[in-house]
Parts: sequence; C-alpha cells; structure tokens
Amino acid sequence: MPRIYKLILSMISLLMISALVRGDQRGCAPRPLIDNGQCTTAVIAGRATANGRPLLWKNRDVSQPDQEIVYFNDGTYPYVTIANAGDSSQAWGGVNSSGFAIEDANNWNTPDTVAGSDDDGTIIKLALRTCSTVDQFQTILDSTRIHGNTQPAIFGVIDAQGGASMFETFCHSYVRYDCSDSADAPLGYMVRSNYSIAGGSGPMIGVVRHNRADTLVAHAVRGDSLTVRYMCHTVARDLCNEAIANPYPLPYSGQYGALPRGWISTVGAICRRLTVSACVIEGVHVGEDPMLSTLWAFPMAVQYGVAMPFWVASRTSPLQVNGDSTGALCNVGLRIKTIAQHQPGFHDTLDTNVLVDGHGGGVYATTLPLEDHIFQRADSALSIWRAAGHPDSAGMTILSAQLAEMAYDSLHDWPRPGQLWSPPRAVTDLTLYYVPDTGMRLRWTAVTQDTLSFPIAPSGYTIYRCRTGSGVLDSLTTVTTTQYILPLPPDSTRGRYVVKARL
Repeated sequence: MPRIYKLILSMISLLMISALVRGDQRGCAPRPLIDNGQCTTAVIAGRATANGRPLLWKNRDVSQPDQEIVYFNDGTYPYVTIANAGDSSQAWGGVNSSGFAIEDANNWNTPDTVAGSDDDGTIIKLALRTCSTVDQFQTILDSTRIHGNTQPAIFGVIDAQGGASMFETFCHSYVRYDCSDSADAPLGYMVRSNYSIAGGSGPMIGVVRHNRADTLVAHAVRGDSLTVRYMCHTVARDLCNEAIANPYPLPYSGQYGALPRGWISTVGAICRRLTVSACVIEGVHVGEDPMLSTLWAFPMAVQYGVAMPFWVASRTSPLQVNGDSTGALCNVGLRIKTIAQHQPGFHDTLDTNVLVDGHGGGVYATTLPLEDHIFQRADSALSIWRAAGHPDSAGMTILSAQLAEMAYDSLHDWPRPGQLWSPPRAVTDLTLYYVPDTGMRLRWTAVTQDTLSFPIAPSGYTIYRCRTGSGVLDSLTTVTTTQYILPLPPDSTRGRYVVKARL
C-alpha cells in the first residue's frame, strides 16, 4: 500500500470514536427489503480444509443475470473478480496478486442505512486494488464508517499470511470475527447468509440457507474432506429449501403442491433462481507464492454450469467469460436455465428432471464429469507450479483458456440428442366416431414436441382403453399412424380412450 494512502487512513482513524456502536442511528433511514442481494458465504481457515489452504466461498444471488470474470490492473495490486457485465466500477468476489481475497453478502437485519447508491461492491473493488492483509481491509472499514455504509454487508476475507475473518458491517460500525478464535469459529470456519450475528431487530433472511450450508461444511470438516471441489460440486449447487426439506436423490420423485411431478420450489435454497454466479477462492499456505491463489468461479447460473479456475498471473480472462457485452458461457447458462424453469408462472422453481432425467441424461450428466475433468487438469498443473515455488503465467493463461473453451463447446448446444429425456406432449385432440360397416375410428394429430418443446419424431402411438369406472387403462395396441379402427360390433368399443406417443 502506498505510504501516503496509509497516512491518510491513519489520520482518518484518529477521528473515529473508540467504542464500537452497533446499529448506530446517525443519519440513518429505514431499510427497504427487496428480492435481491441474498447471497450465502463462508470463510474457511486452512486448519479446516483437507490440504491446509484457506477457502472463501460465495453464491451470488442477485437480479442481474449477466456475469463476467474480469482481470483488472487499476490499483496497487492487479486482481481477478466476478463482475456485472460491462461494469468496471464494482467487484463481487475475487483475489489479488498479494493473495488477499474478499466477497460479501448483504446484511438485512440491521434497521438502518445511509442514503445513496449501494457501496458494498465499491468497497470490495477498493479492497482488491489496495489491500494485502485482513488488517488493511479493517482500516478501510474504519474510514468508510465515518460517512456511513449505504449497503451494510457481511464481508468475508482471507490473506496469504493466514488471516481469515468475517466483518459484519452496520450503518456506522462493524464487528469482526476471526477463524483463529475458537469462540467465533470452533471448527475453523464461519458461514453467513443475510443476517448478522451482531444485528439487531430486522428480518433474518436466509436462515435455511445458513443452516444447510453450515451442516454441509461441518460434515466435510469433521471428515477431513473439505476441498474446493466439494464446495463447488456439493455446497454451491445444493437444493434443500424451505418448502421441501430434502429433494434428493434427483430427480425429485414426489409432487409439491400444484407443481408438476418432479418440480421443486427453490425458495430458501443455497442455489436458487437468483443464483447467477459463484466463486470459491483457494488461498495459499503461509510462505507460498500468493500468485498461486486460485479463483474457482461459475461465471454463469450455477445449477447449469461448471466451476473453472482463474489466476491473477494470467493477466487476462478468457473470451468465453468476458465478452464485449456479456460472457458467452453466462449466456449458455441462462439458456439452459430457461429449459429447467420453463413452466410459466412458477416463480423460483425448477424441473429436477432437467438436472437428472432418470434415463442416464440431464445436464448433470454433462456438467459434473466435465467439472471433474477441469479439476483434474487444474490440480495437476497446480502441483507442478507449487513444486516450482512460483506461478507459470503463460501456462495459467493457456490452461484457463483451454478449460473455458472446453466448457463452452460442451454446453453451448446442450441438449444434443440423447442428452436429455423428456416425455412426449399429450395427445389432446383425440376424436372417436362410428364408420358404418367398418367400426369406430380414432383420430388424432401427430405429436411433434416433447414437454420441453424440443422436436421429436415418435416411433408410434399406444392406444389405451378404460372399460370401467376404476380408471385403470388397458393397452389395446400400438400403431405408427395417427388413426386406428376399432372393429365391430360397436358395443365392444364402449369405454374411455387415451392415446400416448412413444419415443
């Protein structure tokens, strides 16, 4: 950090009150509550992970769907971060060349805020540009609380010196929690959603998400199996929610309320409708080159994409995640999201059959093996770079670009034939009429689409008849045309008929 910047911050700090005031009301106004900014996060010290390196996780839940991974060199330290497409003024989770990493979640259970545009993304960007340690980030909070925070937030930070802390910020104050403190983090980690532990009255948004994430992380910590891969594969995608405690195994076999069978509500889930991106930042051992820190990020709707590695040493980010207006992979994720959430009027729900279709397909059949391959490639490269003791800038650039291209090639035209099974649409215009001297003729219009509106060519149509009031359908025959003659006599044809297309 430049000497003059340190001096200015030190002078500002002298002007502050020494006592910590929680929920200070100076110049504050009631906070609006909106369906936005509902993220889930965790700070995990090296003592809690399988390889001893700290982790920082964030699922980003916002109404801005267009996300990018961007490299910036506009401050003391260059950095790579998740950003809203086309916006260079804010950052939403990243790591810089000193190994300092940061993310945040909105703090909604504080009753006050300062008027003005939200400042949490601006604070994250300032921290990435100027900070190398957790303590230096605290100095930034010391300065911003004088004017007041326009968006009180919960910041998670780690550094290359072993620092790992959470800061719950309020209107004119903050509270710091450390992973090194057994009272704050008994198992070496801390989870937050959108309410602060030190907060006052106000909505405790995200209790289900917090508790579910805490359970998943604790399970892995106790089993000495907490890794970046686990956080990306299991925690970031989790679908347990307020409506259905546990929809697993997928596809969901039940029926929730008025939703079609296999659909679930994602309200309250870690991965939900607003989860537009995610990151898990893996730091370094104390003494390792901080440029070996890795930003693992989903630059797209998390449920429908893969995590990929990015490094500051690359001094760029691949075109697939940072285009002229938005990232191509982000657009791919949004397209697949419309397939999984295709039912009109079903807010914050998804069709789990699109994730796992029960016939060997579904988007997970593509994304999860692809993500495993990406991790294997990155782990092999990182082991070489760590053994060498320094990053390979060219190698990082090439590998990051190759993996982004692989992800795009695998997903941009998903589903290809055979990658997703969906039943044919129902026959809705079945007609039945008597033809003299011939029999009863059934006719219907050919089915050309499945229930997801993809084109299909049925192999045939099975005709069913219900003879009694029991509702049990008996299969009569299967035909390849769109009509069938029921033979005489007419009395033998009485009943209710159903025709179903076959793939």
